[in-house]
Amino acid sequence: MRKALTGLATLSGPFGIQEKATFTCAHCQSIKRVEPFCDPADLGGLCKVCMGVICDKPECHLRCDPVMAKIERQEKAAQARRWMQECS
Repeated sequence: MRKALTGLATLSGPFGIQEKATFTCAHCQSIKRVEPFCDPADLGGLCKVCMGVICDKPECHLRCDPVMAKIERQEKAAQARRWMQECS
């Protein structure tokens, strides 16, 4: 996995401070721990539609529905509702 696709989680507690490499699923935005420079297939896969790394949840493999697309749909629906309220 490319370094640009990973994040870094800092965990602190009674055991001390630990840093773990992470990635965010392109479809559900869940954060998963990962080994640096590993193969995306080991994580869950690479979506061929949005070219994002996805986790191993079945719903993430069924269809490509990235978070930004969901946000854009919600914004368009809210804009349509506002327009309908103004016209009535």
